[in-house]
Formats: sequence, structure tokens, C-alpha cells
Amino acid sequence: MKKLLLASTALVASAGFAAADVVVGGDGYFGAALGTYDGDGLFETADGKSSTGLTDSSYVFVYDLDIDVTATGTSDSGLTFGASIDVDDAAKSQGPINNIGSAGELFVSGDFGTLAMGDIDDAAEMVVGDLAGVGLTGLGDFNETLFLITSAAEYAGSPVATYSYALSGLTLGLSVTDDQGWAIGAGYDADFWGVGLAYEAVQSGTTITLRDAGDTFVPVSGGTVTITTPDDAHQTIGQAYVTFSGVTLKGIYGLIDIDGNDFAQYGVSAAYTWNATTLTAYWRGQDIDAKSSSGVSDQTNNFFGLGAAYDLGGGLALEAGVAQYDFEELKSNFVVADFGISFDF
Repeated sequence: MKKLLLASTALVASAGFAAADVVVGGDGYFGAALGTYDGDGLFETADGKSSTGLTDSSYVFVYDLDIDVTATGTSDSGLTFGASIDVDDAAKSQGPINNIGSAGELFVSGDFGTLAMGDIDDAAEMVVGDLAGVGLTGLGDFNETLFLITSAAEYAGSPVATYSYALSGLTLGLSVTDDQGWAIGAGYDADFWGVGLAYEAVQSGTTITLRDAGDTFVPVSGGTVTITTPDDAHQTIGQAYVTFSGVTLKGIYGLIDIDGNDFAQYGVSAAYTWNATTLTAYWRGQDIDAKSSSGVSDQTNNFFGLGAAYDLGGGLALEAGVAQYDFEELKSNFVVADFGISFDF
């Protein structure tokens, strides 16, 4: 990412501070999204005619902008330290209770590894990651994997603390939260292939969001699926990938156990880059085998995506994608697409 260097200051006072850099960057996009649901437009836009002032629409303009600030420095002993945060999340860096923040990241790194805390990936997400994404907006981001610590579980703004160590392609990670969540993971990356395996657990009483309609193009009743853990919930998850002739193939499988309620997530993706053009595709599935007392129905859901991007250089790109979501319990499928221009600076 091309960054604008705002300040690079060498402090040579008696305290002996080393060079510190502050960098501002950002990303964003603008374009249009299209979508249908059972023959109706998937979006609601203002028309001033209906009693609600809203009407169904098959398209909507989309726009997003994120500005982030990253600061790094080096101690006299050679330790690297730093922080990063999105500007729109700056107010969340300090919470109202005991100064517990819920945004941004702080880290210190050396020969011993890296210690980090904040709104960051846990050890499982660090070594497993997501499938290849599609589209300008992500189209609901159903390529993304659910992790109990950092994406699926509901916490009261608790930061994640992670220790990681990397050596010759091997990455080891351990994460904990102050509300009894923890994760451990190990990954290995070679020249043309890689693997990762992780285990994570959260405490009793945690609300697990298996699917969040608020983060997708699914504005209908039943779009969100949650379950509250009567006993400790845990997940075992792994990934493997291989790269050849410009193509990267990746597969993920994870099994979440919530007191006998099983939630399996799995999928594969492909990404192909040729000159300035990148093509991506994914298929991802969810199987929920739930107890009748959980309030969640047994279901199998499938998500498909196809995307293309053309790099114009300098952080500017043309992007487009199409995705389909098949929800068994909704007895419906959704088709969405988008296109536009993305910025990375």
C-alpha cells in the first residue's frame, strides 16, 4: 500500500529514543450493487411515496472510506513497537470502564516474538484466515471464516492479547481474552504450499453469532442466527493451500461444538493472477446440527462467489463480483452483484 509519510522524527535526547515513523493511509471504494430476493429488489431506497418513505430497489449506490494511522518505533535495545487504528474508530481506543478499549492495536516485537493487544486476529484466525473474497464490497463476506474469539462471539469490548513467534516459515500463536476466551494455533508456509491448524474456546454464557444479517445483503426476518452457550464452546479448525502457475487453491474445515450443538463450516477458493488481472471464486458451506432445545433449526447453507479485478496501478483498481446465498431455513436464495472502483493509498 502506498502511504503518505507525515512524520519521521529522530529524537536524540538523553533518554535515547530511536527513530519513530507515523504513516497515514487508507482505502475505499465507490460503485453500485445489484440484488434480488424472490423476484423483489433486495435493497430499500427512499422514494417519498410509500407510507414508510421506502421502496424496494434492485440496485443501490455503494461507498466506503477508511483512513488509518500507523506509528512505529525502535528502542535502544532493538525492540520494534507500534500502534495502528482506523480514524473512525479512534474514540473506541479507550473505553468508558477502566479504560478498556475495543479498537486499534498495540504491539512490541523482538527476537522473542511479537506481543500484541487490541482489536486483532486471534491465534486461530492468524494461521487459518479466510477464503478468497469477491466483489467491490465483499458481497456479504460469506467467504470469511467464523472464529469464536474475533468474529463470532459477543464480548463486552474485551481486547485480545496475542503472542506469536515466526521462524523459517513456521508460525506459532497463543491468544487470550480477559473473559476466559483463548486460542492456540500453528501454521507452516513453504514456497508453494502451506497448512494451518488451530483450537479455540470461549466461556459459558457467550452469545455465538453463526450468521449476522446486519453484515450481509439479507434484510429479512431470520437472517441472523445466534446461540448462547450453556457450556463452554470450542472449535477445531484447519486450512491448506497450494500455489502453482499463478493459481492459489485453498480449503478450510472447522467444527464448532456448543454443548452438543455442532456447527461445521467448510469451503474452497481459487485465485488466479495474470498480469494486472485477478480472478477469484469460492464455495462455502455451513451445516448446523442443533439440539431441539437450542432454538436453532438444523440447516445446511451454501454460498458461491465469483469476482474479477483489474489493477490500474498506484492503488487504483476496477472490481466486480457476483454471489449467491442459499439459505435452507429461509427457503430462499439471494443473488447479489457489484462493480466499481477501489482505492488503496
